[in-house]
Amino acid sequence: MAFEKMLCTLGKFDIPIIQLQPPFVVDLLDSNIAVFGAAMSGKTTFIRTLVNVLHKQYNEKEEQIFILDFGGALFDCRDLPLVSAYFDNSNEEYVKRVFKIMDNILKDNIRELNGKNFRDADVQPLHTTFIIDNVNAFIDEPRYMAYHEKLAKLCREGLSKGITIVITALDTKGVTSYLGNFKQKIAFELPVEKYADIFTGKVGLIKNTPGRGFANVTVKPEGVTGTFRMNLPYEVQCALPYRTEDAEESGDTKESFYEKLRQKFSFSEGRYRKCVKKYWTFPKELTWEEYEKLKQQPKNEQKEYRLPVSVGLDYVNFYPVTVDLEQSRVIAIYGKKGFGKTNLLYLLLSGVVQQRPEAEIVFFDDGRNQLEPVYNSFKDKVNCKLINKFEEMELCLTDGTKKMRKLSPLQQFYLYLNEKHISLDKPNYMADIYGVSKVSSKEYLMIPDCYVERAPFTVFVIQSKLVYLNAVENKRFINVLLPQLVSVAEERGYLFIFSDVQKISDAEQNSFFNNMITGAFLLDNIAEFAGERGQRTIFGNMDVKSLKEDYARCEIGDGYFYDVEADNLLKLKFIKYC
Repeated sequence: MAFEKMLCTLGKFDIPIIQLQPPFVVDLLDSNIAVFGAAMSGKTTFIRTLVNVLHKQYNEKEEQIFILDFGGALFDCRDLPLVSAYFDNSNEEYVKRVFKIMDNILKDNIRELNGKNFRDADVQPLHTTFIIDNVNAFIDEPRYMAYHEKLAKLCREGLSKGITIVITALDTKGVTSYLGNFKQKIAFELPVEKYADIFTGKVGLIKNTPGRGFANVTVKPEGVTGTFRMNLPYEVQCALPYRTEDAEESGDTKESFYEKLRQKFSFSEGRYRKCVKKYWTFPKELTWEEYEKLKQQPKNEQKEYRLPVSVGLDYVNFYPVTVDLEQSRVIAIYGKKGFGKTNLLYLLLSGVVQQRPEAEIVFFDDGRNQLEPVYNSFKDKVNCKLINKFEEMELCLTDGTKKMRKLSPLQQFYLYLNEKHISLDKPNYMADIYGVSKVSSKEYLMIPDCYVERAPFTVFVIQSKLVYLNAVENKRFINVLLPQLVSVAEERGYLFIFSDVQKISDAEQNSFFNNMITGAFLLDNIAEFAGERGQRTIFGNMDVKSLKEDYARCEIGDGYFYDVEADNLLKLKFIKYC
């Protein structure tokens, strides 16, 4: 069914000139709506009435409602069947997200209408009502300046393409520039000069009563004959969303309204079976229970995973953010201290352990010993090795000679690689470790070779600052060994997790490292990181201006996943491991 009008009755006018008190009617296909008023004057009540009327008159195939609530009074609307999204300003990302969604809806509607206005089209997309409660708070907040023009664009272009904007405001300050695109204006309990600013003309005095004020006439009242000047403001009494039990007027009580709602939208097992697509919000912490409750499954997903580990939900569609650890062989984790890097490491490793109980995990730490608690959590579940301090070790040469050597963590790591996974160059790597001559082949050839028929799936967790240092011994791992190991990673079953990537000052070493990364996590504000601290990282070539516009600052538990091969960046909320 195509709509030429969407008429909503929201109260009653008092128009002395025609000696009538006709209904106050707004056509949502003809007018954006601006509601002004002092605190407790009836603005929120007006919005609730409008939302209720839309639910009574339309269904989930005809109407969807988005609410951006800076006043905090519309929370109980969030679960209604036609409310696609309820966002408050507790998380800056939600403000940015709703404008991104609205921009996509506008683009989709323009394409679907193919040059026609919404009301003239035979086949119409879903109509959208976008409500911003307390728009002054949005306008006055400097961090949302980039979205002022997006709001202006929606006000200008949305109405003809099936998007109606409804705003409430305490004051005209900052709002005046938008009012040219708001045909319908309502004002409660304001000084006379403010009424004049809103209606561009004088209005009379009125007793301050909640829900009573002035509104201009945008829909000609029925039964009026002869000349009638449209768009003039008259006194209006806006309707309540529900009739009270003892009131004489007709209408639904709150209980009867919700009973009819449950019947119309097939409410069962705690939710409406008939409803619009829902855009949810995250709790402060995304527990496993909340993750299971909130996650949405992408339609027609074709991707096949061999070792999938889901670490959270993306901010836009609440789809699981899943890493295939048999495809992404080199994972880099960047971020601030205290933002959740260790939590993420737990998530990745627990996913491996659950699916590959035969795996081995090698923890290469430094003097900070930050990996020791992680090692202790997994050592009884799978075979684990921790390298984190100087150790006195007995080394055996092929002629039976044994030597006691005190080795650094880096030397122990090279020794482990040579014993278990790859034969290292004896003069350059192993001679110093075994304490034999680098130039005498008779001596260094007695160092044992690597001989392993088949190692188990091995996860290398590297959180040592040593591998990032600009020194010959340290650079060897990233410049020489890591490329060799990665080249056989799929064949032999290797996974490398650099769990706290540090700055690499050497350009060649930095280039080698970036070229090895297949997936990267960032637990920090991406625009600041890319523009300042991370200019030489995998994120360094991203456009900082676009990142600032597209992504808000991170809350604790937020971060980004960058699939390097797919060139796909996602903001997500990470699961709280425990």
